[in-house]
Amino acid sequence: MFGGALTGTVDYFRKVTDNILLEVIPADPIQPAATQWTNVPDMTITNKGVEFDLAYRHTTPNGFSYSVGGNVTFINNKVEHSPYSVIPSGSASGAGLTSATINGYVNGQPIGTFFLQEFIGFDANGLSLYRDITGDGIANDKDRQALGSALPKTMYNFYFNLGYKGLDLSANFNGVSGNKVYDNTANSSFYKNLLAKGVNTTPAAIADPKEATTNSAPVSSRYLKDGKFLRMNNLSIGYNFNTKALGLGKWVNAMRISLTGQNLFVITPYDGYDPEVNTDRTVNGISSYGIDYLSYPKARSFLLGFNVTF
Repeated sequence: MFGGALTGTVDYFRKVTDNILLEVIPADPIQPAATQWTNVPDMTITNKGVEFDLAYRHTTPNGFSYSVGGNVTFINNKVEHSPYSVIPSGSASGAGLTSATINGYVNGQPIGTFFLQEFIGFDANGLSLYRDITGDGIANDKDRQALGSALPKTMYNFYFNLGYKGLDLSANFNGVSGNKVYDNTANSSFYKNLLAKGVNTTPAAIADPKEATTNSAPVSSRYLKDGKFLRMNNLSIGYNFNTKALGLGKWVNAMRISLTGQNLFVITPYDGYDPEVNTDRTVNGISSYGIDYLSYPKARSFLLGFNVTF
């Protein structure tokens, strides 16, 4: 539209993956192995959504130019017809967490769904309370429930470019929303019981005065956090010198100076190092998603460049 100044696309996608390769228990009790890998014909993983892309660029008569654009993708993912109600994955790490799992594949839910007990506070003795889903008066693994997915429901990025004569400025941003991150680092290292053991920890361990120093910290929604973020990936400013005006045209074809900043800031409610994380915690070949365990954050860097072309 507008003579090509405004462009855009709309894409709808729907991909159904079937014959999922899965490790299952054989139906025949007489088998050389307790489990076997096989293709499950009825199980499907459906990934569908819509993506919008829009861009606008314009140049004024006095030489000022600019362009802005971006895209946004809305995604819906669902696991269906699995032979198991839950296929566990995401092994937890840390003292007391061995063999515990965090997420997996749950029928009717997206892949990477966090399947956990729901933490609801502390009792009169300062010990953790969890929601009793079954109603049997006992909170245990039977009370686990789907509490969100590591897969974002929305992904987006946008950019802008400005230019005037030899000066130019550009920036790029990206982000996601609708996803969760499990802070396994906090679960294993930032809880109050470590103080009773004489272990060094952080102020997060004493954030709630109601909690007893004898309280344990099993895998639960207590450490499940909002993973949405907006990141400024790149900001660059540069200047192209007029070599002829400088009297260098006979020897220098082009000369440019630039300053670029990468990963300048992240806006997120996640209080770990970096919400854009996925520590591999695979269980029996089943991939895990959205688990943060001792992950190192992305570096912020600044690059100064000077280019001369002869």
